[in-house]
Amino acid sequence: MEPVFFVWLALAVIFIIVEIFAPGFIFACFVVGAVVAGITSLIVDSYVLQGAVFAVISLVLIPLTRPLAARITKPSPVASNMDALIGKTGLVKKEVSPQGGQVVVDDQVWQARAETTIPVDHMVTIVASEGTKLIVKE
Repeated sequence: MEPVFFVWLALAVIFIIVEIFAPGFIFACFVVGAVVAGITSLIVDSYVLQGAVFAVISLVLIPLTRPLAARITKPSPVASNMDALIGKTGLVKKEVSPQGGQVVVDDQVWQARAETTIPVDHMVTIVASEGTKLIVKE
C-alpha cells in the first residue's frame, strides 16, 4: 500500500473527530472526500489528481447533505424571557383591566392587562405578551 493512502486515512479520522465536536454535519463530507481520495491514491500516483478528487467529492457533498444536516441539528425551541411565562398562572396584585394592572408571577410583579376587569387576589392565566406587558385571562 502507498504511504499516501495512510495520510488520507489519517485525514479521514481527523475529520471524524472534528465532526463529533462540531455541529452542522459538514466535516462528514470531508471524511468521504478523504476516503475516496485515499482509494484514488491506490490507483493513481498524482497528488494533484488525489487532491482534486478530495475537493470535488467534498464540495459536491456539502450542498447535498444540507437538508439532512438541517433535520439532524435542528434545535428545539426553548421559551425564554416573556415567552416562558405564557401558560403560567399568577395572582392579581392591582386590579387588571383593558387599561392595565399588575399580577405576581413566580414572585415577580408584572404589568398586565385583560379584556375584562379582574379584581385583586384572583388567579389569572398568562395567554400572551405585548412588549413587557402580560395579557391575562381569569
